[in-house]
Amino acid sequence: MSKKFWSNIFLALGVFLAFAGVATISVSADSYATIESNTSSKIIDGATYEENIKGVIPITLTQYLHKAQTGEKFIVFVGFKECVHCRKFSPVMKQYLQQSQHPIYYLDYGNNGSFSMASQKQITDFYSTFATPMSFMGTPTVALLDNGKVVSMTAGDDTTLSDLQQITADYNNQ
Repeated sequence: MSKKFWSNIFLALGVFLAFAGVATISVSADSYATIESNTSSKIIDGATYEENIKGVIPITLTQYLHKAQTGEKFIVFVGFKECVHCRKFSPVMKQYLQQSQHPIYYLDYGNNGSFSMASQKQITDFYSTFATPMSFMGTPTVALLDNGKVVSMTAGDDTTLSDLQQITADYNNQ
């Protein structure tokens, strides 16, 4: 075999190893950040979750739909005690409730919540309030509704106090 053939093989192998090393380093860094993030999170139990969200106003799905259908402007927190993401988010909700100028309604999305006894039409109607321009992405969700539709929303356990304050600002500007 010629020198050129072996040179090309070694060159290809060198390029492959160089890129493989870079990929390994970035995966390693990403894995470390995730592990570090997960270990710094405090686990919130159901009782602490309920304490953290004290101050919300529980509503049924029927009440939620009535508010939406009559065009009322309101803020709703959709979550449930068994949801690990809702529990992780609950300390932020606690801070928000301490400074909120508007009532925050709570719609229990859990197995024993309002949806457990709801008709298919009620469930469909709930999702239709999130139809355009926003869609329901799961729990926890905090949304501002006005005239029957979501006009501002944040979802996920990475929601910050600043995100919630933006919903208040949107409420005040509607």
